Amino acid sequence: MRKTLWGLFVAGALWAQQAAAVNTENYDIPYVTGSFLYEISDGVRDSQNGYGFQLGGGMPLNDHTAVELNYFGLQRKRDIDGLNDYQNALFANYVYDFGMFGFDRNLLPNFKPFVQGGPGYVVDDVRGFKHRHFGLDGGGGALIPLAIGGWDWGWAVRTEAGLVGQYDRGFSVPGHATLWDWHLTVGLQIPLTPFFKPHQAAAPAEPECKLAVVNPVTGRKDCMQDSDGDGVPDSLDQCPNTPPGTKVDDKGCPIGTVDSDGDGVPDSIDQCPDTPAGVKVDEKGCAIEQTVVLQNVNFETNSAVLTGQATKVLDGVAAALKGQPNMHVEIGGHTDNVGAPKYNLVLSQQRAESVRQYLIGRGVEPQRMTTQGYGETQPMVSNNTEEGRALNRRVEFKIVLQ
Repeated sequence: MRKTLWGLFVAGALWAQQAAAVNTENYDIPYVTGSFLYEISDGVRDSQNGYGFQLGGGMPLNDHTAVELNYFGLQRKRDIDGLNDYQNALFANYVYDFGMFGFDRNLLPNFKPFVQGGPGYVVDDVRGFKHRHFGLDGGGGALIPLAIGGWDWGWAVRTEAGLVGQYDRGFSVPGHATLWDWHLTVGLQIPLTPFFKPHQAAAPAEPECKLAVVNPVTGRKDCMQDSDGDGVPDSLDQCPNTPPGTKVDDKGCPIGTVDSDGDGVPDSIDQCPDTPAGVKVDEKGCAIEQTVVLQNVNFETNSAVLTGQATKVLDGVAAALKGQPNMHVEIGGHTDNVGAPKYNLVLSQQRAESVRQYLIGRGVEPQRMTTQGYGETQPMVSNNTEEGRALNRRVEFKIVLQ
């Protein structure tokens, strides 16, 4: 039994992470403990296992260590006559804990494992004779915070398992110079909040923004995305991709200028007019390499026939392609997962080709366009909802500059 307990203690000591205070979080102040004690006595003793109590107090030294003074008293029933032997001891221990462990489960509490050890003074009262000896103890345990709902005073359940040795010189048990007893305790640890102020954790610093909005007038910085750096967050910017240095209004659109295609580049410097909505452009207003989902390009149910709304969108795409001759596109057709995969693959190819033929009819050179049907293999979102399936039924333009 002793070897098994010692093995469990060593394994617990090796399982460690970053340390924290030797008490509950935010209560790294002096504390007291009170526990019930059960002793597994050294097998050479002429008595049964003992039981008693343990009282103590501790003072944190830094973020993960403390010193403690612990007193215990216990009694054992003698085998020879059924009367009791007694033992009292005082130990000074160094304590080191391994930080808070958590399970993210409602029924499994968080806890702090710790190890401790130190010297002590032991008084054995065996058969009415008292003997005083040098002692040494070592062990480990766990601290389990008692925070229930909004109640948190820093109290904790404290459990320990340790080995207590004494240099007895054969007084208590003739022929045995040292005695080793296992102590198991369970009790409470209570911070001395009436006398010491609990530590208050510092408020976490505001995270540095990876990409922030800086108001061009006031200089105020907010953690919102502003892709074109015009001082208007993307969620409110109606003219994205505004060239650097362009003065904009509260909607992110250039002030005192006309931007017919809404790409953020004024018509006066836009070298590629008629850019379709949603297409990213450079400072000259020309499309850059990207993949764009064509909004509102829809088809008749279960067919590759374009709807009237789709043809209006494609008219604008045709104008943009004719206005930027170095732009080539791969037209990709996509479906949701309703229907057989092979059928969806064929249907997506037919829809991509239908878009290509329409653009050819509007004057775009055939060699600048290729088609590829992907069927249901590349969903943008989950197909588990009607909204998701609608998003997955789409046509994409992969723009390549040559």
